[in-house]
Amino acid sequence: MDDFDFLTFCRPGRILKTRDRRDARILAIDAPNGIITGEVQMVGACTWRGDGRYRDAPAGAAGPWDLMPPATETAPARRGESLLEALKRGDGNTGCCD
Repeated sequence: MDDFDFLTFCRPGRILKTRDRRDARILAIDAPNGIITGEVQMVGACTWRGDGRYRDAPAGAAGPWDLMPPATETAPARRGESLLEALKRGDGNTGCCD
């Protein structure tokens, strides 16, 4: 997380994830002071330092409301088919063990 530039990446309206996977909507960026302001789902207003750490964390320790860089990996390819597809196929085998 130390090498990701949140101050450059963040824009008002952009949504990132926190460490606990909640949505964090960015509301404002104060680049000269290194402050990012936003709202976290089910938490409310939050403020982060320029490196993505939650500003009010005890002793600046990493915590669940820290911002996470956007994921660059794509989801792995899905193996198999959905249950709905199997039922539509009509061959009687829905993956059940009997």
